[in-house]
Amino acid sequence: MKTFCILLALVALFNFSNAFMPKAPVHTARPVVARGRTMKMMEESTYWEGKAPPSVVLGPFLSKIPSGVLGPASLVALIVGSYCTHESNIFNTLTVDTIYPAYVLGSFLTPISWGLHVAAWIQKMNKA
Repeated sequence: MKTFCILLALVALFNFSNAFMPKAPVHTARPVVARGRTMKMMEESTYWEGKAPPSVVLGPFLSKIPSGVLGPASLVALIVGSYCTHESNIFNTLTVDTIYPAYVLGSFLTPISWGLHVAAWIQKMNKA
C-alpha cells in the first residue's frame, strides 16, 4: 500500500510539473504565398463559411457514412439509451440489488445519439 501511494504521488507530481511547461507552438492553417500562387498547408482548417461545416470535421470514419445511415442510427441510439436510462433507475437511489451494468452502459447512448444527429445534419447539408 505504501508503494502504491508513493507511485501515485510521483505520477501526480510528474503530471503537475508538466502543466507549467511551455507547449509546442500551435500552427494554424493559413495559406502560404509562394511565387504568386497560394499553397495550402498540410493541415485542414475547421473554419467554414455557409450554413454547415464540411464533412471533414466529422473525422475519417463518420465523414464517409451518408446521412441516410446516420439519421436512423441516431434514432436507434436515442431509443435504446432512453430505455436503458429508464430501466437502470439511474435517477433514483442505486443499490447493489438494483444496479445492472448493461443498463448503465446503455444509458450512455443517449448523448451519443445527439452527436450522430448532428453528424447526419452535416452530411445532409453537404450532399444537398
